[in-house]
Amino acid sequence: MPGTGLPPSVPAHQIVVEAASPEGADGAVRASLVEAWLADPEQELLDTVAAWAYELCLWEALEQIWIFIAEQTSGLSPSTLELFRALPIEARRARPILTWASGAAESLLAEGPRQQMEGLWQRLLLDSAMLHADWAIRPDTNEAVDAGTFRMIGERRMPASQAGQSLDAAWRTKEAVDQLIDTRSRAGLGPGRTPQSVFRAFSARLALFRYDPSAAISEARWAGILSNWEPVTVMAKGVEALATSISTEDGPAHYSDPPLTGLGDGLGVRGLRGMGELYELLADGHEAVRRLDLPGVDRALSLVTPEAAALAGVWAVRVALQAWRDALWGDLSAGATLVSEEIHRLSVDGREADEPLGRVLLNRTQAVLLAKAGAFTAAARVAETLPEEVRLVSLARIHLWAGQYPQAVKLADVGPYQPGLEILARYRLALIRVAAAVLQRTLTDDLRRDAIREVSRLIQTERYIHLALLPAPARTALLDLCRPELGEADPNLLLLQERLAGLNDHSSREVRPFRLTERELLLLPLLASDDPVPLIARKLQVSVNTVRKQVVTLREKFGVHSRAEMIRKARLHGAIP
Repeated sequence: MPGTGLPPSVPAHQIVVEAASPEGADGAVRASLVEAWLADPEQELLDTVAAWAYELCLWEALEQIWIFIAEQTSGLSPSTLELFRALPIEARRARPILTWASGAAESLLAEGPRQQMEGLWQRLLLDSAMLHADWAIRPDTNEAVDAGTFRMIGERRMPASQAGQSLDAAWRTKEAVDQLIDTRSRAGLGPGRTPQSVFRAFSARLALFRYDPSAAISEARWAGILSNWEPVTVMAKGVEALATSISTEDGPAHYSDPPLTGLGDGLGVRGLRGMGELYELLADGHEAVRRLDLPGVDRALSLVTPEAAALAGVWAVRVALQAWRDALWGDLSAGATLVSEEIHRLSVDGREADEPLGRVLLNRTQAVLLAKAGAFTAAARVAETLPEEVRLVSLARIHLWAGQYPQAVKLADVGPYQPGLEILARYRLALIRVAAAVLQRTLTDDLRRDAIREVSRLIQTERYIHLALLPAPARTALLDLCRPELGEADPNLLLLQERLAGLNDHSSREVRPFRLTERELLLLPLLASDDPVPLIARKLQVSVNTVRKQVVTLREKFGVHSRAEMIRKARLHGAIP
């Protein structure tokens, strides 16, 4: 065997065992033995080889050992985990992947759930700021790309004075790494497959957080093509699945095949493999929402805990999935409260509610919950914050639920002329337009043809959610229109009818907007205080009886029996800040 002075016929594992004895080989021989083991690695001798590599400061060897175990850490001894946790600064700086290894080991050895969550990300954040900021000037391209990747990962979590600044900084680093790869590749100094595939996988994840599903899918596919390391392949597949499931496109439904039964062993969501599996489970959940598949939604929620989703950076995605469940099958008021509480928690524990992905997913589901609960003013206020491609559809739908059919028609008619509006948003607006016509009993032959076309396409693509979000009288009439076209025995139509029947359908009664007078709008905030009625009357300079009569009128308008319940509903409607 070269460099060891031992016969080449002696197996590598036998040489390692002999060198591990008390009278074993010196440092030079052990270094050669580490190299020999890496050429033909065996799990049985991993702990011994890792200890030698650490002792001899063979940081590249430790990086290769980490890649070899492919994040399946269950076979590592506590002493080896401790070794990775204690990797010195020079090791993590020279081989940036060891930043991840060190943080993962810190997390695995932590005692409580909170410490486990913070262990990895604290290491990434500190090393990103202190060790990898000089990534662009490193002469070794692999090292530069790895360091740039971990700089990018850490920047997303760095403190910022304004919402979104950290994510924007991370994206600028991503673009700079792209430029470095291009420049050095043209000079014949391009990176290897592993550094570039890891970079592409995390770039896809970053594009997802920016709510750019197309870019996320593109980057994830590149990562999968380049990957020669299974954890990267699994993560790339998961990001692509999640990006596909939350996009506005009506592409083919994604369900993991075979279905995932949980997160893998080893690092769990502290590693790339576990993150990818978690993303795929959430993708399954959001696809289940599109198909109105309640067992599928519940399965995803049961397998992905809030803590695991937070560690993987997609807490907002799980909150949105829970909110969809409440909006379609659960308690609307409880669901609206849950979303508000979770947004508050997100603002404390992270920044996902301020990032494009979290903002869009949370506000879109919150608008649906509020509209179905009858809080139309509050729902419209939330919908106004959404990007153009979903804002118009959301607002038009809110007007439909509020019984404000002319406003819904106006938005639906204006939509097709909006520059840059995606074709699928135009389809959604067309569906709302015919739904309004059905409810107003103004359906023309042209609109009838539009209705049959739009509903048939949704049934064929199994995007049942867009029908579920219409008031029940409208969708019942639309299905009646399509039945002769599809046939009574059409299996997709039968499945759709079965799933629509299981919804918490508050639209079975016709929802009508109510009007609050200026005096009532002035009175409501005072009623929300602890002031007694006589004090409120003095503030308004009216009699006590006048205030009491107005309270009775407000209770009737809100359909409640107590002052406390009236105040709660007034907040939902946006009548009280």
